[in-house]
Amino acid sequence: IMQVVERLAESDAKGIAERLVPELRKRAQLADEMRSVPAENIDLLKKSGLLQTLQPSSTGGQELSMRAHVDVVSTIARGCNATAWVLGVFHAHSWMLGHMDVQAQRDVYGKGDDQAVSAVIGPRGKATRKADGSYVLNGFWPFASGNAAAEWLLLGSEIFDEAGNKLDDGDLLVPKHALEVLDL
Repeated sequence: IMQVVERLAESDAKGIAERLVPELRKRAQLADEMRSVPAENIDLLKKSGLLQTLQPSSTGGQELSMRAHVDVVSTIARGCNATAWVLGVFHAHSWMLGHMDVQAQRDVYGKGDDQAVSAVIGPRGKATRKADGSYVLNGFWPFASGNAAAEWLLLGSEIFDEAGNKLDDGDLLVPKHALEVLDL
């Protein structure tokens, strides 16, 4: 997944966000009614490169500063608050992924650098670490903003060994297809 990326200047990122505002504004009410960000808004974010604002350049991201992140998200909010919220969530999780091992980054970005990752970071689930190093994960994670557009989720969990001894708390990276998503 190591790629050469032409990085945006931070002012370019804000300018791109400003150009999206009128289009996002057209669907702001729809986002509220749907209780989800319209797919067209997610597509705009992907095509614009803004989804990758904090994503590491080694995975195809822009790896811009926290200032750029704040500028982009606050500008997008002028068009659609829901889209801005979800974009901020995606930025945070792409930043977190940049601190995970290379295999996790390959798993997420191996199909393309415009992947969105949703999460529930708090340890709401229970993971059992098997002797072979794999995990069995169970739980209920409410309020995973942006999960409709994400193919991966980071899910917080208490981690136990097979004997039931608590080892740690952590976030497990799980492909969405391995989960049941409930819209309650």
